[in-house]
Amino acid sequence: MEKTSLFGKRLKEERIKLGLNQAEAAEKCGFSREMWGKWERGENRPSSEKLFSFSKIGIDIDYVMHGRRGETAAMPSESLSAEEKELLALFRQLGSGSRKELADYAAFKLVVEKKAQTALGKVSNG
Repeated sequence: MEKTSLFGKRLKEERIKLGLNQAEAAEKCGFSREMWGKWERGENRPSSEKLFSFSKIGIDIDYVMHGRRGETAAMPSESLSAEEKELLALFRQLGSGSRKELADYAAFKLVVEKKAQTALGKVSNG
């Protein structure tokens, strides 16, 4: 089996693992379903820039490209809690605009929490 068809086979495995059909995966990454189908059939290979967009939806690029799982996927200490898995599943279902809004909100909440912790530290130490 040539490398392109292995790439396509692995890409399809990753997509199915995420519970997405071709149209859903393509939409989440900003491509047409037709283009996605060509990649899975081994008719074409995406650019490295396009590969990066795959990783944003949870596709293991190292596996798709080389047949080996990324180090983070194999580390038991990095396993997700049930709450994290639920959040990730919901996040993956959002469109790109909503994902950006959610990421911005999470960053905002983190800043607020850090400021509150700093203020508490100053009060209790001061």
